Amino acid sequence: MTTPSSTPPTPQSPPECETVTDAPDQLHDEVAIPSAQAAAGSASDQETTPSDQTTATFADDHTEPDPLNSKAPELEDPEREDASESPPTAPAPPVSQKRALIRLLQPRATRAQFLSAALLGLLGFALVVQLQVQQQDELATLRESDLVNLLDDVTRRNSDLEDDIVRLRALESELRSGSSSQRAAIEAARENVTTQGILAGRLPAQGPGVTILLTDGDERLPAATLFNVLEELRNAGAEVIEINGIRLVTDSYFIDDTQGVEVDGTVITEPYIWKAIGAPDTLVPALEIPGGAMASVRSRGGQATITEAESVLIEAVVEPEIPEYAQATPKND
Repeated sequence: MTTPSSTPPTPQSPPECETVTDAPDQLHDEVAIPSAQAAAGSASDQETTPSDQTTATFADDHTEPDPLNSKAPELEDPEREDASESPPTAPAPPVSQKRALIRLLQPRATRAQFLSAALLGLLGFALVVQLQVQQQDELATLRESDLVNLLDDVTRRNSDLEDDIVRLRALESELRSGSSSQRAAIEAARENVTTQGILAGRLPAQGPGVTILLTDGDERLPAATLFNVLEELRNAGAEVIEINGIRLVTDSYFIDDTQGVEVDGTVITEPYIWKAIGAPDTLVPALEIPGGAMASVRSRGGQATITEAESVLIEAVVEPEIPEYAQATPKND
């Protein structure tokens, strides 16, 4: 068999990277590498020996294989299969809005910011100096009459302020004295209430005084004799008086009764126990004066005993009656 003088060129396979048109972009790079190798292989085939050419001539008599079908197995790369089978990577968790806001609010001082702050400070200082210079220039440009008027205005304002200071100090002193006077008035009112309560018989009382024990003689002591004892005690300065548990006040009275003596609506009998709060060294001589209350009791056959005491307790009280006709009048200063 005669070998032809010229060997027809071996048909080159089309680049494999162009055959895979439907594959993702990620696989183009992987397919391009085998395609380059295939191109290199085609160039080496052209430099084959005559025996190889004979074999190629023999192969021309047969049907050419489909390049798509012949190269399809080469596309099955293990790395591509692993990439297609691997699950998609989970997206990174988004940064929360709170953390983003905190990052934005965190101060991040830079050199430029420090420089800007220094420039702003210098600018403010320059503005203040300029304003002061302008004010001085304004005063320097005023006429003498304007300066005199300005000085008078400042003096008048100063005088007004001094007057306000004096007035406010006087008001402060008045308020303080008023507060002191008010406190003193309150204390005096409380003391007055206590004093009036004791004298009116509304409050119990305790203090030095005397205790008097009277008994009837052959005859019962009349109401007039008991009333004389009350008068003697009052004249001697007794402040609080009680007889048989009855508090005696300004409107107390004594009336003779068939059962005894009626005192402020209550009938009492002997022994008549008196309690009086006052100075003992004054009360005793007043009661024992010749022709006085004790002498009157003894002249009727009765018995009278006076005992001085450092502390006499009078617990009997009365409820004052509301005046029907009398009314209080305002005090004239």
